[in-house]
Amino acid sequence: MIKIPEKEGRLSAAKAAHIEAVIAFVKRKTEGYRRDLFANISRVMTVSGTFEDMSARDDWSWLSDFILADVKTLKQMIGRPELLQFDEFKRMYSDYFSAGSDKYVDASTKYNAYMFIENLGVTICPYCDEEYLDVVENGNGGKLRTLEIDHFFPKGKYPALAMCFYNLVPSGQNCNGMKREELLGMNPYEDGIEGCTWLYPDLPVGVNMEKVPAADCTIHFHPKAGMEKNVKALHLEERYERHKATAHKYLLLRQQYDDAKVEEMVKMGMFPTKDFAYRVLYGEPLDEEAEEGILRKLRRDIAGRG
Repeated sequence: MIKIPEKEGRLSAAKAAHIEAVIAFVKRKTEGYRRDLFANISRVMTVSGTFEDMSARDDWSWLSDFILADVKTLKQMIGRPELLQFDEFKRMYSDYFSAGSDKYVDASTKYNAYMFIENLGVTICPYCDEEYLDVVENGNGGKLRTLEIDHFFPKGKYPALAMCFYNLVPSGQNCNGMKREELLGMNPYEDGIEGCTWLYPDLPVGVNMEKVPAADCTIHFHPKAGMEKNVKALHLEERYERHKATAHKYLLLRQQYDDAKVEEMVKMGMFPTKDFAYRVLYGEPLDEEAEEGILRKLRRDIAGRG
């Protein structure tokens, strides 16, 4: 529902750290392991040389192109699932990446799921926008996490994709538990995902919100394209039943402070800009770079700022 953001180059830095650790892991393996992995990947996608030539040049593009393949390329790959059954990356994921805060894909950089999460800086589930993602210290020098790493393309069906960067989606336990092995329609890394839903109660145009009870503010997602599948599989509309009162509050604010009213307040000097005014009125952080909290999509759609 919400896109995993590119903030100050964090996504690019996270990708760089991820592929660096995976390459370091594969470099430590035997030549036979690397040769077999190369052969498996070269059956899935085009590589720029033979194993011998690329090894001699210390060229790891065959591995980085696979691990950093974008969502569009991954969707093409799953068209031939029989080629994605090699399990080296699934074992890397289970035995090192996600095996605990003291297990590492690359011990020299201490890279694992916890560093992946820290590098991305995602603190709200992108599938639902209503669940915080937390990592906490356990008091013994280790860490615990409430969030899970979802494989958008399930690793049970496509084990070869278990460490592909754009297949790893930080998610809440509710969404991951509901999704399980199901294939969703849109990936939170995809551009345009936020425009494929519009969270708004279906109420008559011009209705006086002061006369509408909160119980009537059922939130509909109005999904389109791949988000139709996400909304259905993750039961998002059913889960947003709990947010009727919040929707009612935002609709009241929208009625009381429409664009014309906000522009007037800016002209009167009450606020420096319209965006600043909306942030104050809707309880958003005044610092545009600060984390906006849960239900951002609902708040912005109702305010007409989605």
